[in-house]
Amino acid sequence: MSSKTLLRLLALLFSFTLIAAACGSDDDAADDGETTEEASTDESTDEGEAMEEVASGAPDECVEGSLNISGSSTVEPISTRVAELYEDNCSGASITVDGPGTGDGFALFCAGETDISDASRQIKDSEAEECAANGIEYTEMLVAFDGIAVMTNPNNSAVDCLSFVDLYALLGGESEGFDTWAAASDLGAGLGSDVAPYPDAELFISAPGTESGTYDSFIEIVLEDAAEASQGEEVAAGFIRTDFSGNADDNVIIEGIAGNDTSLGWVGFAFAEENADIVKTLSITEEPGGDCVAPTIETIADGSYPVSRGLYIYANNEKLQSNPLLAPYLDYYLGGAYIESVTKAFGEAGYVALPADLKAATDAAYAAGLGGEAAMAEEETAAGTECAPGDINASGSSTVEPITTRAAELYEDVCDGVSITVDGPGTGDGFALFCAGETDISDASRQIKDSEAEECAANGIEYTEMLVAFDGIAVMTNPNNSAVDCLSFVDLYALLGGESEGFDTWAAASDLGAGLGSDVAPYPDAELFISAPGTESGTYDSFIEIVLEDAAEASQGEEVAAGFIRTDFSGNADDNVIIEGIAGNDTSLGWVGFAFAEENADIVKTLSITEEPGGDCVAPTIETIADGSYPVSRGLYIYVNNEKMSSNPALAPFVSYYLGEAYNESVTKAFGESGYVPLPADLKAATDAAFASAG
Repeated sequence: MSSKTLLRLLALLFSFTLIAAACGSDDDAADDGETTEEASTDESTDEGEAMEEVASGAPDECVEGSLNISGSSTVEPISTRVAELYEDNCSGASITVDGPGTGDGFALFCAGETDISDASRQIKDSEAEECAANGIEYTEMLVAFDGIAVMTNPNNSAVDCLSFVDLYALLGGESEGFDTWAAASDLGAGLGSDVAPYPDAELFISAPGTESGTYDSFIEIVLEDAAEASQGEEVAAGFIRTDFSGNADDNVIIEGIAGNDTSLGWVGFAFAEENADIVKTLSITEEPGGDCVAPTIETIADGSYPVSRGLYIYANNEKLQSNPLLAPYLDYYLGGAYIESVTKAFGEAGYVALPADLKAATDAAYAAGLGGEAAMAEEETAAGTECAPGDINASGSSTVEPITTRAAELYEDVCDGVSITVDGPGTGDGFALFCAGETDISDASRQIKDSEAEECAANGIEYTEMLVAFDGIAVMTNPNNSAVDCLSFVDLYALLGGESEGFDTWAAASDLGAGLGSDVAPYPDAELFISAPGTESGTYDSFIEIVLEDAAEASQGEEVAAGFIRTDFSGNADDNVIIEGIAGNDTSLGWVGFAFAEENADIVKTLSITEEPGGDCVAPTIETIADGSYPVSRGLYIYVNNEKMSSNPALAPFVSYYLGEAYNESVTKAFGESGYVPLPADLKAATDAAFASAG
């Protein structure tokens, strides 16, 4: 799976629960994992005030025993405050919390030495692999938001605002050896800085070390894109300079800033705020010449401060069962102690509490880690299906249509007086109907576009977005085409991208493919017959975004004058028509949702795919889509009209059934014995939380 796709899927836990609260506002434009996460905090201040009523209550259960918590020094004050409150109320509990850094914390956690790992970033793949190798299963919980404050000494009056470009010029890989601010001036000016030349003064850096999540977050948010823009994708000089002595202890970093008049560094905002008398926080703008925004609780909460991130705790699932103190402590952490501990981690200063929807998702993830998901499923089954008569109209993606159709059939079988109409003209056409108020549910094989969200808002349509499954996009040819078995993204761009316009044979794309590094070209000298989705289909958009976009920009430059995709083929929103086209031509090429291709495996041939030429060729299967090794994968969604959730008595019970009793049956057996990949427990819990907050 491409890094862009992986990041997008990882971000889903936080992005798809937000729409109910945000739709109809200007914040709907947030698209990617980072900006969506920031935008999600719009209501956090009000939510924090609303939740004050339950702050600092006594633990529901007091248990004797010991806990060992380690990791991020940024998260340490929150966990410490919870521990203090728990121990104040419960004698016999001994809770140890320390903060050697996120990386060091994960090393201990994945060795089974700690119960909880505090983290100021998500776990890395390598760390997750280490946990898996040691049999450590865990639950990840987002607990707060924080800004990373860029600081200097209060005596440094020459600098008040820096852009990401300035920070890269001073702290990025190409600044190695710069011992004065002025030494970075030419680099900064060359990258477009409107602040350079910088002051002719010593550059003393006091910042986190490599073991700190704040170090990783700063690189990812601030330096990474600037490094790639300056050095190219190889980033030979590195993202960050290595000639400073970093520290995982935020107090030591603060002392370094306070002790040198022309210092520069960064630390979690709450630490800087707590030490505002001895450090000076700088305003930051993402682009040179942009609005300079100072870090405050308010600007972190509303997403306007550009250097913000999530804070996490990771709980060892086995220890949730074996250590009797761990679950009561976490109950208290996420319950009675939550607001007190997050917002007052440093006395009167602290972090940004989660808005209600994300807090609900965290609570649901925790319940799943406890085994609560199975318990909830048993309760739903015992309670029976809620039935309400009425008509429901669902439209949109032909890929999602079989899931919704199966759920509808099952619901109608057990509920008299319900009529559910489901059709699949395509994701785009579905959103057009939905945003006009003509449908109750919109099936989608991609997330809603900004323009579609604006159309909904203009018509007063508020909605809830829910991720329901994962799917792979299968690239297909005819079974008689023995010349091709595996293609890379480069090959697919050469054959299907904007520069392939007019190519009527596979061989016509050979020079383009070879020039882009293909190890398959020259392609066979045979007719190129394309059978694929049309522009109204979410599968069309997803294929461009996942497969063609990066290759088009690499080949054509950022302007992409020839377009991402060729326009000289007749696309169709009906997947059955696409399958017929592939089956009817021996040298066909096209793509469709995996489940459709799998259902028609007797008449189409799915190709293995590799992201890079020469990489591992991976065939699409339920297993490779589920584990992320198949590189052309995506999320599938339903969108529900919030007003109709209240006014149509049949709608909420059906969606509840869709996500409850019918879920596994509908997703995994959408085509009889074959189907899609159901959500893992944490994402399913977040979808359930989004539905619970709808309307």
